[in-house]
Amino acid sequence: MSPQPTATVEEVAYRLPWRTLLLLAGAAFATVTTELLPASLLLQIGDDLDVTPAAAGRLVGAWALTIAVASVPLTRLTSRTPRRRLVPGVLLLLALATAGTALAPSYGWALTGRITAAVAHGLFWSLLVPLVAMLVPPARVGRAVSVVLAGPALAGIVGIPAGATVGAALGWRVCVAALAGLLAVAALGIASLPLPDATGPAVRRDGPDPALRAVLAVALAGGLVLTGHFLLYTYIAPLLRQFGGYDVTTTGLLLLVFGVAGVAGTAGAGALSDRYPRQALSWICAGLAAAAAALLLLAAHLAVAIVVVAGWGVLIGLLPPVFQTHLLRIAPPGREAVSGAIGITVLNLGIAGGATLGGEVLDRWQAQALPAVAAATIAVATGWLLVTGRRDSRADAATAGGVRP
Repeated sequence: MSPQPTATVEEVAYRLPWRTLLLLAGAAFATVTTELLPASLLLQIGDDLDVTPAAAGRLVGAWALTIAVASVPLTRLTSRTPRRRLVPGVLLLLALATAGTALAPSYGWALTGRITAAVAHGLFWSLLVPLVAMLVPPARVGRAVSVVLAGPALAGIVGIPAGATVGAALGWRVCVAALAGLLAVAALGIASLPLPDATGPAVRRDGPDPALRAVLAVALAGGLVLTGHFLLYTYIAPLLRQFGGYDVTTTGLLLLVFGVAGVAGTAGAGALSDRYPRQALSWICAGLAAAAAALLLLAAHLAVAIVVVAGWGVLIGLLPPVFQTHLLRIAPPGREAVSGAIGITVLNLGIAGGATLGGEVLDRWQAQALPAVAAATIAVATGWLLVTGRRDSRADAATAGGVRP
């Protein structure tokens, strides 16, 4: 199987715009840490705001729901706003809303701050990957996206543990306020960049746009894959301790292995996506289905558990950059940001669905059932990707031959 696309001589010699990509990666790191950190501080937040841990957990759940509802409409609404003003402005709004959460006198104010921050977060992530694609030649999009998405990967193994440590020592408000400051710095840094404006307006069509339908089909499959992943990951502690039989220390080691492997996967995602733009996503999803099934071997031996968890981590590290780049490549001209918003919306629904379904599985059948259900869920998504991929390939071949598909 020959890789595609083939880069031109100019693209081979092209050097990535590292300063811009690293600033965007830093902003992505700060936004994802802000999104996920409250989950590790729920008891402190609940005690301080005089609510139950379940109510404090809604500060995380409301975030995902807000993104799912607001991302696509806001992306359409701001489609003509210059990116050099919009991106830093969105980050500044996120910083102010996060500062408001840190200063909240009551639970209601904290929830309002989180919802406002989530609106800004969803718009930022809808713009991020299309913006990165405008910075580099087409044959380098995958590599550029993987650089930027290393930020969220590092948030999982550096930002959230560090934030939890600071929160435990100094209080959750100090930690959230520090994140607000980091977001403001990111906004100022990105405001100094000569960001390109959005691509031209979308080509108007009579009737539904087949390319946008393809985006939705791939996004739904990606959301289903994340449903399977978060079905496992949300309940990884009971999976490792109750099913695997590992103690707290060993569980922490396995979580570290997972995080480091995820960063390694993200680092390799760009080259894989650029070399095999059509096949990479399906390959990764198939691998994730196999990795989920392999988690049934967790209890066999610690060495086996390390290998299985590392493989799972590498594959989930590969998924976000490859998925986002794939959506971008199949997006209709002028609708790249809307396609990104569709992807962000469906992925957040997948995260929420995975956590909910995993809880049901845990209540009914205990932790040992989680890998099998996750593997089946991801396998269905992989099959759907393969079917839609073949259909799109036939349509492309027909178009290339002058036949209307």
